[in-house]
Amino acid sequence: MMWQVRQEGSPTAVTLPSAEEVAAGLRDGVWLVTDEVRGPGETAWTPIEAHPVFAEAAAEIEDPGHEVADDTHLDMNPLIDVCLVLLIFFILTISYASLERSIAIPEAPPDEKAGKLPKVDYKDIKDRVFLVSAVMDGDKVAVRLEKEPVAIDQLQTRMKDLMARTGRSEMLLDLDTDVAWGVQTAILDAAKGNGVHNVLLRPRPKR
Repeated sequence: MMWQVRQEGSPTAVTLPSAEEVAAGLRDGVWLVTDEVRGPGETAWTPIEAHPVFAEAAAEIEDPGHEVADDTHLDMNPLIDVCLVLLIFFILTISYASLERSIAIPEAPPDEKAGKLPKVDYKDIKDRVFLVSAVMDGDKVAVRLEKEPVAIDQLQTRMKDLMARTGRSEMLLDLDTDVAWGVQTAILDAAKGNGVHNVLLRPRPKR
């Protein structure tokens, strides 16, 4: 009981031993549902999708609704969207925090006007301020708290102890203008973390 299959309208046909072989070729993509088939004793060619033996198999191939859903599949698109939103949020938050610090930094007076401004004597305000200095020592920055050298990562703790002992809550920042912006920001962050409510700036001229 041989079966013959050919492409639609083609004069060349392939002979297969059974209907199961035809159905297997259809499932494997060897044949299209529009290809023609002729069974034992049949004289006319019939499209596979219209042949009663293969109509159900052809319908399953054409109908994507018969595909079995993979329960193990995880759609990562929503997770990626959330991660992108969080990334943008953190970038904007960090940028805004940096801007706040920049705005809060007291401005140094222009050099040409410095001589016209009244000078503040440290002796007159030393009972309410503590001194933090940051000066260039070669290629490195030397940070001192009341003339005592201090590492930048220990500044906030040492500052807190000093404020608790002396009761002084304002800071006089003796700043070398060549000091990197990151060091200046770290000093201001330490002051802000200890609740310093006023920062006075005593800039040094560039060398």
